[in-house]
Amino acid sequence: MIKDNNILLPEWLAYHYTVLPLRRLIVGVDPLSHTDPKPILNAYGSIGMNISVWTNDSFWEDGREAHEKKDFQITNETDHEALRYRYKYRQKVFYKSCLQHLHDEMRTWTLLVDTDEYLAFNYYDEQEGPPTWCKKNVTCAKDYLKSIEDGTHLRTKLDRSPAATVAEHIDKHVDEQFDNVDKPCIIFGRYLFVSKDSSSSSGREIQRGVDPDFNATLFHTLRYRHRSSLSSFQLGKPIVDVSRYDGRDLNNIHRPLGGMCTGGNAYVHNAAMSFRVHHYIGSWETFRQPGFDARGKDMFDKRNNVRDLVVDNTTPRYSPSGDSTWLTQFAKLVGKEKALELTQKMRIREELEMDEVITEMGKGAQLHDWDKLNKKPGK
Repeated sequence: MIKDNNILLPEWLAYHYTVLPLRRLIVGVDPLSHTDPKPILNAYGSIGMNISVWTNDSFWEDGREAHEKKDFQITNETDHEALRYRYKYRQKVFYKSCLQHLHDEMRTWTLLVDTDEYLAFNYYDEQEGPPTWCKKNVTCAKDYLKSIEDGTHLRTKLDRSPAATVAEHIDKHVDEQFDNVDKPCIIFGRYLFVSKDSSSSSGREIQRGVDPDFNATLFHTLRYRHRSSLSSFQLGKPIVDVSRYDGRDLNNIHRPLGGMCTGGNAYVHNAAMSFRVHHYIGSWETFRQPGFDARGKDMFDKRNNVRDLVVDNTTPRYSPSGDSTWLTQFAKLVGKEKALELTQKMRIREELEMDEVITEMGKGAQLHDWDKLNKKPGK
Protein backbone atom coordinates (compact mmCIF):
# COMPACT_ATOMS: atom_id res chain seq x y z
CA MET A 1 0.00 0.00 0.00
CA ILE A 2 1.33 3.41 -0.93
CA LYS A 3 0.17 6.98 -0.44
CA ASP A 4 2.15 9.84 -1.94
CA ASN A 5 5.42 7.90 -1.86
CA ASN A 6 6.54 8.72 -5.39
CA ILE A 7 9.83 10.23 -4.21
CA LEU A 8 10.73 6.97 -2.50
CA LEU A 9 9.60 4.61 -5.27
CA PRO A 10 12.51 4.93 -7.77
CA GLU A 11 15.19 3.92 -5.25
CA TRP A 12 13.01 1.24 -3.67
CA LEU A 13 12.23 -0.34 -7.02
CA ALA A 14 15.81 -0.19 -8.32
CA TYR A 15 17.24 -1.59 -5.10
CA HIS A 16 14.92 -4.57 -4.92
CA TYR A 17 15.14 -5.17 -8.68
CA THR A 18 18.84 -5.71 -8.02
CA VAL A 19 18.95 -7.40 -4.63
CA LEU A 20 15.93 -9.77 -4.63
CA PRO A 21 15.73 -9.64 -7.74
CA LEU A 22 12.21 -8.17 -7.83
CA ARG A 23 10.31 -8.95 -11.05
CA ARG A 24 6.68 -9.26 -9.85
CA LEU A 25 5.01 -6.55 -7.79
CA ILE A 26 1.47 -5.67 -6.69
CA VAL A 27 0.88 -2.09 -5.54
CA GLY A 28 -2.23 -0.83 -3.80
CA VAL A 29 -2.78 2.93 -4.07
CA ASP A 30 -4.52 4.69 -1.21
CA PRO A 31 -7.67 6.45 -2.53
CA LEU A 32 -6.63 9.68 -0.79
CA SER A 33 -3.30 9.89 -2.62
CA HIS A 34 -2.56 13.19 -4.33
CA THR A 35 0.08 11.76 -6.67
CA ASP A 36 -0.08 8.99 -9.26
CA PRO A 37 2.64 6.30 -9.11
CA LYS A 38 1.68 4.68 -12.43
CA PRO A 39 4.18 6.60 -14.65
CA ILE A 40 7.02 5.44 -12.38
CA LEU A 41 5.76 1.88 -12.28
CA ASN A 42 5.26 1.83 -16.06
CA ALA A 43 8.88 2.94 -16.52
CA TYR A 44 10.05 -0.04 -14.48
CA GLY A 45 7.86 -2.25 -16.61
CA SER A 46 10.20 -1.36 -19.47
CA ILE A 47 13.03 -3.29 -17.78
CA GLY A 48 11.01 -6.46 -17.32
CA MET A 49 9.05 -5.92 -14.12
CA ASN A 50 5.48 -7.26 -14.06
CA ILE A 51 3.58 -4.72 -11.95
CA SER A 52 -0.12 -4.65 -11.09
CA VAL A 53 -1.61 -1.44 -9.72
CA TRP A 54 -4.78 -1.79 -7.65
CA THR A 55 -6.73 1.46 -7.25
CA ASN A 56 -10.08 2.54 -5.79
CA ASP A 57 -9.92 -0.25 -3.21
CA SER A 58 -10.66 -2.82 -5.95
CA PHE A 59 -9.39 -5.50 -3.56
CA TRP A 60 -11.82 -4.55 -0.78
CA GLU A 61 -13.65 -7.14 1.28
CA ASP A 62 -16.33 -5.80 3.61
CA GLY A 63 -15.98 -6.52 7.31
CA ARG A 64 -18.47 -6.23 10.16
CA GLU A 65 -17.68 -2.72 11.43
CA ALA A 66 -18.89 0.45 9.71
CA HIS A 67 -15.34 1.59 8.90
CA GLU A 68 -14.69 -1.82 7.30
CA LYS A 69 -17.30 -1.23 4.59
CA LYS A 70 -16.11 -0.16 1.16
CA ASP A 71 -18.83 2.51 0.91
CA PHE A 72 -17.88 4.06 4.29
CA GLN A 73 -18.06 7.84 3.92
CA ILE A 74 -15.46 10.14 5.47
CA THR A 75 -17.16 13.31 6.64
CA ASN A 76 -16.47 16.11 9.10
CA GLU A 77 -18.11 13.93 11.76
CA THR A 78 -15.73 11.00 11.21
CA ASP A 79 -13.40 10.65 14.18
CA HIS A 80 -9.70 9.92 13.84
CA GLU A 81 -10.03 6.59 15.59
CA ALA A 82 -12.28 5.33 12.79
CA LEU A 83 -9.87 6.66 10.17
CA ARG A 84 -6.96 4.87 11.83
CA TYR A 85 -8.85 1.59 12.08
CA ARG A 86 -9.95 1.89 8.45
CA TYR A 87 -6.34 2.39 7.37
CA LYS A 88 -5.25 -0.73 9.24
CA TYR A 89 -8.17 -2.73 7.90
CA ARG A 90 -7.32 -1.65 4.33
CA GLN A 91 -3.77 -2.93 4.83
CA LYS A 92 -5.01 -6.32 5.97
CA VAL A 93 -7.50 -6.86 3.15
CA PHE A 94 -4.91 -5.68 0.62
CA TYR A 95 -2.30 -8.12 1.89
CA LYS A 96 -4.85 -10.94 1.95
CA SER A 97 -5.91 -10.26 -1.65
CA CYS A 98 -2.29 -9.86 -2.71
CA LEU A 99 -1.20 -13.18 -1.16
CA GLN A 100 -4.16 -14.99 -2.72
CA HIS A 101 -3.53 -13.44 -6.14
CA LEU A 102 0.13 -14.48 -6.13
CA HIS A 103 -0.84 -17.92 -4.81
CA ASP A 104 -3.12 -18.32 -7.84
CA GLU A 105 -0.20 -17.31 -10.06
CA MET A 106 1.81 -20.14 -8.45
CA ARG A 107 4.44 -17.78 -7.04
CA THR A 108 6.57 -18.62 -4.00
CA TRP A 109 8.50 -16.33 -1.62
CA THR A 110 6.89 -12.90 -1.42
CA LEU A 111 8.20 -9.96 0.63
CA LEU A 112 5.73 -7.70 2.48
CA VAL A 113 7.42 -4.36 3.18
CA ASP A 114 6.69 -0.64 2.76
CA THR A 115 8.42 1.80 0.42
CA ASP A 116 10.70 3.06 3.21
CA GLU A 117 11.89 -0.48 4.00
CA TYR A 118 14.63 -2.49 2.30
CA LEU A 119 15.54 -6.14 2.63
CA ALA A 120 19.28 -6.47 3.28
CA PHE A 121 21.78 -9.28 3.65
CA ASN A 122 22.42 -9.81 7.34
CA TYR A 123 26.21 -9.83 7.07
CA TYR A 124 28.03 -10.30 10.35
CA ASP A 125 29.69 -7.19 11.76
CA GLU A 126 32.46 -7.58 14.35
CA GLN A 127 31.11 -4.52 16.15
CA GLU A 128 27.58 -5.84 16.66
CA GLY A 129 28.20 -7.60 19.96
CA PRO A 130 26.74 -10.89 21.24
CA PRO A 131 23.31 -12.20 20.13
CA THR A 132 20.32 -10.77 21.97
CA TRP A 133 19.36 -14.19 23.34
CA CYS A 134 22.73 -14.53 25.11
CA LYS A 135 22.12 -11.49 27.29
CA LYS A 136 25.00 -11.63 29.81
CA ASN A 137 25.84 -15.28 29.26
CA VAL A 138 29.55 -15.22 28.34
CA THR A 139 29.64 -18.87 27.26
CA CYS A 140 26.69 -18.34 24.92
CA ALA A 141 28.40 -15.35 23.31
CA LYS A 142 31.65 -17.28 22.86
CA ASP A 143 29.87 -20.23 21.26
CA TYR A 144 28.15 -17.90 18.81
CA LEU A 145 31.40 -16.17 17.90
CA LYS A 146 33.05 -19.56 17.38
CA SER A 147 30.30 -20.55 14.90
CA ILE A 148 31.04 -17.34 12.98
CA GLU A 149 34.80 -17.86 13.00
CA ASP A 150 34.68 -21.52 11.95
CA GLY A 151 32.15 -20.80 9.18
CA THR A 152 29.38 -23.05 10.45
CA HIS A 153 26.81 -20.33 11.16
CA LEU A 154 24.28 -19.57 8.44
CA ARG A 155 25.33 -15.91 8.27
CA THR A 156 28.79 -16.96 7.09
CA LYS A 157 27.15 -18.57 4.05
CA LEU A 158 25.98 -15.23 2.68
CA ASP A 159 27.54 -14.31 -0.65
CA ARG A 160 29.32 -10.94 -0.55
CA SER A 161 29.73 -10.56 -4.30
CA PRO A 162 28.04 -7.56 -5.99
CA ALA A 163 25.83 -9.89 -8.02
CA ALA A 164 24.47 -11.78 -4.97
CA THR A 165 20.69 -11.99 -4.72
CA VAL A 166 18.24 -13.13 -2.08
CA ALA A 167 16.66 -15.66 -4.46
CA GLU A 168 19.99 -17.32 -5.19
CA HIS A 169 20.73 -17.62 -1.48
CA ILE A 170 17.35 -19.25 -0.80
CA ASP A 171 17.98 -21.73 -3.65
CA LYS A 172 21.26 -22.84 -2.04
CA HIS A 173 19.29 -24.37 0.88
CA VAL A 174 21.85 -23.29 3.48
CA ASP A 175 19.18 -21.62 5.64
CA GLU A 176 16.84 -24.29 6.97
CA GLN A 177 14.11 -21.76 7.73
CA PHE A 178 13.30 -21.56 4.03
CA ASP A 179 12.89 -25.35 3.89
CA ASN A 180 10.64 -25.68 6.94
CA VAL A 181 7.39 -27.11 5.58
CA ASP A 182 5.46 -26.00 8.67
CA LYS A 183 6.56 -22.36 8.53
CA PRO A 184 5.80 -20.70 5.16
CA CYS A 185 6.17 -17.30 6.83
CA ILE A 186 9.54 -16.02 8.07
CA ILE A 187 9.81 -12.86 10.15
CA PHE A 188 12.91 -10.71 9.70
CA GLY A 189 14.19 -8.22 12.25
CA ARG A 190 13.63 -4.56 11.35
CA TYR A 191 15.99 -1.73 12.30
CA LEU A 192 15.57 2.02 12.10
CA PHE A 193 18.06 4.15 10.13
CA VAL A 194 17.94 7.81 11.15
CA SER A 195 18.38 10.91 9.01
CA LYS A 196 21.85 11.69 10.28
CA ASP A 197 24.80 12.78 8.19
CA SER A 198 28.28 12.60 9.66
CA SER A 199 31.90 12.60 8.65
CA SER A 200 31.70 8.84 8.20
CA SER A 201 28.69 8.97 5.91
CA SER A 202 29.11 12.12 3.84
CA GLY A 203 31.15 13.43 0.95
CA ARG A 204 33.67 11.02 -0.49
CA GLU A 205 32.76 8.20 1.88
CA ILE A 206 29.16 7.73 0.74
CA GLN A 207 30.16 8.41 -2.87
CA ARG A 208 32.78 5.65 -2.76
CA GLY A 209 31.99 2.93 -5.27
CA VAL A 210 29.31 5.10 -6.94
CA ASP A 211 29.68 6.51 -10.46
CA PRO A 212 30.30 10.29 -10.20
CA ASP A 213 27.24 10.97 -12.38
CA PHE A 214 25.09 9.64 -9.53
CA ASN A 215 24.64 11.82 -6.45
CA ALA A 216 24.76 9.38 -3.52
CA THR A 217 23.05 11.90 -1.20
CA LEU A 218 19.83 11.35 -3.19
CA PHE A 219 19.76 7.67 -2.19
CA HIS A 220 18.75 6.84 1.39
CA THR A 221 20.46 3.45 1.29
CA LEU A 222 23.76 5.13 0.42
CA ARG A 223 23.48 8.32 2.43
CA TYR A 224 22.25 7.14 5.83
CA ARG A 225 24.28 4.60 7.82
CA HIS A 226 23.36 5.39 11.42
CA ARG A 227 20.86 2.92 12.83
CA SER A 228 19.50 1.61 16.09
CA SER A 229 21.52 -1.18 17.65
CA LEU A 230 20.63 -4.76 16.83
CA SER A 231 19.24 -5.12 20.34
CA SER A 232 16.77 -2.26 19.69
CA PHE A 233 14.59 -3.87 17.06
CA GLN A 234 11.19 -2.83 15.78
CA LEU A 235 8.34 -5.19 14.97
CA GLY A 236 9.61 -7.43 12.20
CA LYS A 237 8.43 -7.78 8.60
CA PRO A 238 7.57 -11.03 6.83
CA ILE A 239 8.42 -12.98 3.73
CA VAL A 240 5.73 -15.52 2.81
CA ASP A 241 5.76 -18.57 0.57
CA VAL A 242 2.43 -17.83 -1.11
CA SER A 243 2.29 -21.28 -2.69
CA ARG A 244 1.37 -22.51 0.81
CA TYR A 245 -1.05 -19.67 1.67
CA ASP A 246 -4.37 -21.12 2.79
CA GLY A 247 -6.61 -18.06 2.28
CA ARG A 248 -6.90 -17.18 5.97
CA ASP A 249 -7.71 -13.68 7.22
CA LEU A 250 -4.70 -11.68 8.38
CA ASN A 251 -4.84 -10.28 11.89
CA ASN A 252 -1.38 -8.74 12.06
CA ILE A 253 0.62 -7.40 9.10
CA HIS A 254 3.86 -8.02 11.01
CA ARG A 255 3.05 -11.70 11.52
CA PRO A 256 0.34 -12.31 8.93
CA LEU A 257 -0.04 -16.09 9.14
CA GLY A 258 0.05 -16.31 12.93
CA GLY A 259 1.37 -19.68 14.08
CA MET A 260 2.54 -20.49 10.57
CA CYS A 261 5.18 -17.75 10.96
CA THR A 262 8.54 -18.27 12.64
CA GLY A 263 9.00 -17.26 16.28
CA GLY A 264 6.44 -16.67 18.97
CA ASN A 265 5.85 -13.01 18.13
CA ALA A 266 6.94 -10.31 15.65
CA TYR A 267 10.19 -9.49 17.49
CA VAL A 268 13.20 -11.28 16.06
CA HIS A 269 16.67 -12.31 17.24
CA ASN A 270 18.65 -10.83 14.36
CA ALA A 271 21.73 -13.01 14.90
CA ALA A 272 19.73 -16.08 13.85
CA MET A 273 18.67 -14.66 10.47
CA SER A 274 20.12 -14.52 6.95
CA PHE A 275 18.37 -11.24 6.16
CA ARG A 276 17.03 -8.19 7.95
CA VAL A 277 14.88 -5.19 7.05
CA HIS A 278 16.29 -1.66 7.07
CA HIS A 279 13.70 1.00 7.82
CA TYR A 280 14.74 4.51 6.71
CA ILE A 281 13.21 7.67 8.08
CA GLY A 282 14.83 9.45 5.14
CA SER A 283 15.14 13.14 4.45
CA TRP A 284 12.43 15.61 5.43
CA GLU A 285 11.63 16.09 1.73
CA THR A 286 10.66 12.43 1.44
CA PHE A 287 9.04 12.11 4.87
CA ARG A 288 6.54 14.97 4.61
CA GLN A 289 3.02 14.47 3.24
CA PRO A 290 0.53 16.89 1.66
CA GLY A 291 -2.55 17.98 3.61
CA PHE A 292 -2.93 16.97 7.22
CA ASP A 293 -0.04 14.74 8.18
CA ALA A 294 -0.31 13.12 11.60
CA ARG A 295 3.43 12.53 11.48
CA GLY A 296 4.54 16.07 10.56
CA LYS A 297 7.84 17.79 11.38
CA ASP A 298 7.50 17.12 15.10
CA MET A 299 7.20 13.39 14.44
CA PHE A 300 10.12 13.53 12.00
CA ASP A 301 12.33 15.09 14.68
CA LYS A 302 11.04 12.72 17.37
CA ARG A 303 11.72 9.61 15.30
CA ASN A 304 15.23 10.80 14.60
CA ASN A 305 15.89 11.18 18.31
CA VAL A 306 17.27 7.66 18.78
CA ARG A 307 19.73 6.77 21.50
CA ASP A 308 22.65 4.38 21.19
CA LEU A 309 23.08 4.83 17.45
CA VAL A 310 25.67 2.74 15.67
CA VAL A 311 27.18 3.05 12.21
CA ASP A 312 26.15 0.13 10.04
CA ASN A 313 29.33 -1.28 8.51
CA THR A 314 27.64 -3.86 6.30
CA THR A 315 25.80 -1.55 3.95
CA PRO A 316 25.64 -0.14 1.34
CA ARG A 317 28.70 -2.06 0.14
CA TYR A 318 28.94 -5.81 0.03
CA SER A 319 32.08 -5.82 2.16
CA PRO A 320 33.64 -3.20 4.47
CA SER A 321 36.64 -2.77 2.17
CA GLY A 322 34.74 -3.17 -1.10
CA ASP A 323 33.92 -0.50 -3.63
CA SER A 324 30.74 -1.96 -5.08
CA THR A 325 27.21 -0.89 -4.15
CA TRP A 326 23.81 -2.15 -5.21
CA LEU A 327 23.53 0.96 -7.42
CA THR A 328 26.70 -0.03 -9.26
CA GLN A 329 25.16 -3.44 -9.94
CA PHE A 330 21.83 -1.91 -11.04
CA ALA A 331 23.65 0.24 -13.60
CA LYS A 332 25.37 -2.89 -14.92
CA LEU A 333 22.04 -4.67 -15.25
CA VAL A 334 20.13 -1.95 -17.13
CA GLY A 335 22.85 0.39 -18.42
CA LYS A 336 24.10 3.60 -16.87
CA GLU A 337 21.81 6.03 -18.72
CA LYS A 338 18.74 3.93 -18.02
CA ALA A 339 19.75 3.63 -14.37
CA LEU A 340 20.13 7.40 -14.08
CA GLU A 341 16.70 7.95 -15.60
CA LEU A 342 15.00 5.36 -13.42
CA THR A 343 16.52 6.55 -10.14
CA GLN A 344 18.13 9.95 -9.71
CA LYS A 345 16.36 11.90 -12.46
CA MET A 346 13.00 10.40 -11.58
CA ARG A 347 13.45 11.18 -7.88
CA ILE A 348 14.30 14.83 -8.60
CA ARG A 349 11.19 15.21 -10.78
CA GLU A 350 8.99 13.65 -8.13
CA GLU A 351 10.34 15.94 -5.43
CA LEU A 352 9.51 18.97 -7.57
CA GLU A 353 6.01 17.62 -8.18
CA MET A 354 5.47 17.09 -4.46
CA ASP A 355 6.60 20.68 -3.80
CA GLU A 356 3.91 21.84 -6.23
CA VAL A 357 1.22 19.68 -4.63
CA ILE A 358 2.04 20.92 -1.13
CA THR A 359 2.14 24.53 -2.35
CA GLU A 360 -1.26 24.22 -4.03
CA MET A 361 -2.80 22.65 -0.96
CA GLY A 362 -1.38 25.48 1.10
CA LYS A 363 -3.41 27.83 -1.09
CA GLY A 364 -6.56 25.93 -0.19
CA ALA A 365 -6.79 23.82 -3.35
CA GLN A 366 -8.11 20.77 -1.49
CA LEU A 367 -8.42 17.62 -3.59
CA HIS A 368 -10.58 15.84 -1.00
CA ASP A 369 -12.72 16.69 1.99
CA TRP A 370 -9.82 17.51 4.33
CA ASP A 371 -11.74 19.65 6.84
CA LYS A 372 -11.82 16.90 9.42
CA LEU A 373 -8.41 15.51 8.56
CA ASN A 374 -6.83 18.91 9.06
CA LYS A 375 -7.98 18.92 12.68
CA LYS A 376 -5.66 17.11 15.03
CA PRO A 377 -7.28 14.74 17.56
CA GLY A 378 -8.53 16.51 20.65
CA LYS A 379 -8.84 19.88 18.98
